[in-house]
Amino acid sequence: MKKIKDWALKQTTGDCRFEIQTNGFFSTKIAEWIGENIDIVWISCDGPSEIQNYYRPAPAGRPSSDIVEKNIRYLAMRPIVLGCRTTIGARNVGKQHEMIEYFARFGVRIVMSDPMFAPVRKYSIQIVECEVPDLQEYAEHFLEARRYAIERGVFYGSILTANFDEETEYFCRSCIPYPHLTIDGYVSACDMAFCDTDSAMKDLIYGRYISEEDRIEYDQEKIKLIKSRSAQNMPHCQNCPALKNCAGACLGEALNETGSIFGIKPHVCEVIRYLAKRMPLNQGLYPHLHP
Repeated sequence: MKKIKDWALKQTTGDCRFEIQTNGFFSTKIAEWIGENIDIVWISCDGPSEIQNYYRPAPAGRPSSDIVEKNIRYLAMRPIVLGCRTTIGARNVGKQHEMIEYFARFGVRIVMSDPMFAPVRKYSIQIVECEVPDLQEYAEHFLEARRYAIERGVFYGSILTANFDEETEYFCRSCIPYPHLTIDGYVSACDMAFCDTDSAMKDLIYGRYISEEDRIEYDQEKIKLIKSRSAQNMPHCQNCPALKNCAGACLGEALNETGSIFGIKPHVCEVIRYLAKRMPLNQGLYPHLHP
């Protein structure tokens, strides 16, 4: 990270912003470096200790909450943008209100949530079925927690409502596609496609780094395919009243679970429509983007 920051500053006039997503499980020394060098920090934390330690244990099953909480408290006092990103499972789906209160006590004013979904098949331990939340239950508790968050001066967002601020042709940056550089030397459209050897996500790998020539080779046909996943091209979505504030929902999840970049998850569609009827739409850009 230090090398990347130094390199980026040398390539520009210095007008850069640096953002990271992290599990927050690091030393005081690293916390101090992040607080001094990073502009936007997202910490993945699933709420109070009994939830955090269950879903995100440290090595050997040790609790992680004490260290993560300490770092959240420290970074909340730094002059940076700090948000917490929480995964919602069966154990915390009904505790979103308490989760907002938990983070607000530390000075966190931005919270984003994402319900559990199927893992990228080749590399992840299969989610235990009983841990996946009921999406309708998630949506109902999300609306309740959102109202409470507004009272507390906290911005509470969801991956399902990420485009409720304005109409769009694309669900997220993956459909542009925005480049994600993988550690094995490839360019991916989505952080769910994190290496080249996973056949399920191959359609989202659209470039590779050629080290001998120090250049990136792009697959223009792949780019064309990815960019074609727009609201107007989603065959199952054309009569949906939430189309322009959804644009087909998550590309990575759709490809992973349906095998097609034009696939949809009907149970997700139903809940997005439910939320769209109960939340204000197209009121202007949100102050924070979902990480």
